[in-house]
Amino acid sequence: MIRTVVCQRDGCSGNNFFIESIDNKLRATCRECGEKSDYILNDVGYYLVSSCNECKNEAFKLFVDTEKKNVFAKCVECGEPPEKIFVDEYGNQISSKERILNEVKEALYSVNQRMCNLEIKVENIEKGQGILEESLAYINRYMIESR
Repeated sequence: MIRTVVCQRDGCSGNNFFIESIDNKLRATCRECGEKSDYILNDVGYYLVSSCNECKNEAFKLFVDTEKKNVFAKCVECGEPPEKIFVDEYGNQISSKERILNEVKEALYSVNQRMCNLEIKVENIEKGQGILEESLAYINRYMIESR
C-alpha cells in the first residue's frame, strides 16, 4: 500500500517537502515548518536532484510503499519524479542512460570473453580429435599387420 508522507512534527500537517540525498538517504525538509526527516533509499548508487527537471520547482510530495519500504517523490507542480544522478565505479556522476549503456557494455564484454573461452575449448577439442584419429589409424595398421 502506498501512503502519502505527512510531516512528523506535532501540529503540522504539511505534505510538501524540500529534498536532498545524503549517503543513500533522502532528507525531507517540511516546507511549512522546516522539520527534517530521513528516509532510507533502498537503491544505492544514485542521488536525487533537489529540484524538478521539468519545471525547476523545489517542492515534492513524498510517498512510501509500506510493503516494500520504498520512498518515492513527485513534484507538487507537474507530478514528475526528481531526476536520479548515478555514480559510476570511478566516482563520476552519470545519467541513467549512461549507466544503462555502461551495464550493456559490461554485459557485452562478458559475453565476448565467454565466446573467446568457448573458441579456445573448441580448438582444443579439435586438436584432441586429430590425435585420436591418428592413434586409431596406428592401432588399425598394427592390427592389420599383426594378422
